[in-house]
Amino acid sequence: MNGATATPPYGHVLRLDELLTAARVHDDDVDLVLFLATHQSCEIFFAVLLRHLEEIRAALDADDAALAVRRAAPLPVIMSTLTRHFDGLATLTDDAFHLIRTQLGEASGFQSAQFREIEFLCGLRDTRYLGTAGFTESDQNRLRGRLDERSVHDAYRDFVDRSADREAAGRVRAALIDFDEAMATWRARHAVLAERFLGAATGTAGSEGASYLWRAALRRVLPDVWKPLS
Repeated sequence: MNGATATPPYGHVLRLDELLTAARVHDDDVDLVLFLATHQSCEIFFAVLLRHLEEIRAALDADDAALAVRRAAPLPVIMSTLTRHFDGLATLTDDAFHLIRTQLGEASGFQSAQFREIEFLCGLRDTRYLGTAGFTESDQNRLRGRLDERSVHDAYRDFVDRSADREAAGRVRAALIDFDEAMATWRARHAVLAERFLGAATGTAGSEGASYLWRAALRRVLPDVWKPLS
């Protein structure tokens, strides 16, 4: 033996035994597996987005434009990946989709507390979502915590106001526009998917279905980044 410390194997690093036990990949209905695993994957990526947005806020508050751009760079790529998730769900037949919807009852992506956290952390803070049916007390507490935090939108606005390096500010702005644009594209693709399967029917968890999603696609989570720098 050479005394070298053995590195843990791939499965151990990723905690695959725990992950695949928790993942909804073992149901008999393969269509349901696709639907649920897709949503679980989205939630993992939402958690990653939250970490990056927190780092962007901290970098902007520290006037570190380079780090803010670096942390923002993966965000539109992640959102593009999530948009492709909807393409996978679009392969479901109408019958399969409606059977899944019946099985899930009022459970809905509308009840994603992490996605509301992303909106709140960015600065799009519609407190009506605190009362979303299906949110647990823990979900509501996390969202209230986000309301008490400084938003990325605030951090960006203050950074731009005090920054003497307009080129650096422009790079930050461009990186955040790329993210916000990718968010809008993701929302629009979600609306198309909902319209494909639901038409004008109402959605679950109190949502208005495709019409709500189309209106949401017009919202910007970081509206000030769309304003030209003075």
